[in-house]
Amino acid sequence: MYSLIMPCVFCGGAPVTNEHVFPQWLNRYLPAGRAQQLEQARYGPGEYDITRLHIGLDLRIRKVCARCNNGWLSRLESESIDILDPLIGGLKLQMLSLTAQRKIALWATKTAMMLDDLQIDPILPTAKLARMRSHRAIPGGTRIWMGACAELYPLVTNYTIRIEIENPEKPGRKFPTEFYAPMEIGHLCLYVYFPMMDDLVIQHVAHLHLGLARIWPRRASDLPWPPPWMPRDGSEFEDFANLLYHSLRIFDVDRAHHFGIKES
Repeated sequence: MYSLIMPCVFCGGAPVTNEHVFPQWLNRYLPAGRAQQLEQARYGPGEYDITRLHIGLDLRIRKVCARCNNGWLSRLESESIDILDPLIGGLKLQMLSLTAQRKIALWATKTAMMLDDLQIDPILPTAKLARMRSHRAIPGGTRIWMGACAELYPLVTNYTIRIEIENPEKPGRKFPTEFYAPMEIGHLCLYVYFPMMDDLVIQHVAHLHLGLARIWPRRASDLPWPPPWMPRDGSEFEDFANLLYHSLRIFDVDRAHHFGIKES
């Protein structure tokens, strides 16, 4: 009898251990025993949606080895806390340096990669995950924006979108072209977009500038946070996240006007 040994998605090592998708230090914001509802949308063969009720943020993935879990991932998490903590827990006006923006972008990329690997059929190739481990390299073509939400709870709201197109060389077969992972973590909103095709055209999203700012690719200056406009709660965050995603292709006037946003 043979046993299937799942290798680490970052380094290929084994055995794998449990890695929290959302770090346990976020539990400091939750009252003792507070239940946090996390919805997991899974895609791929046998796709399904599940909603699980967690005490705290006990959402784990068993695809990371102990060396990565306790090594570079732990260091990346520790280096991010001082920057993320005031953004998650409050809305005090502050300036984010280029260094701070890169650390936030790295943390957002790492978390989006974990969300992708929760799925039955992950999109991101292992080479991109390996480069994140070895060089802290955000995959080429990645776009990351940040914004704010007026509501602190629910502490975490997130979902993922996978887009596929028909493979002209293999009728009936599809291949992924995009992966989108918006996440609201307390007051902080992050929107991570991975295009799988190097020649995919990504349109400018200037008409949403009141509600978010791009932090990756690099900006040329420090960034004021929070932005002038922000969604009121988790539901409005999801609507705004969808508006951003669709705006990468075409400006949705009706939905934008719902938020009082005008095309520039």
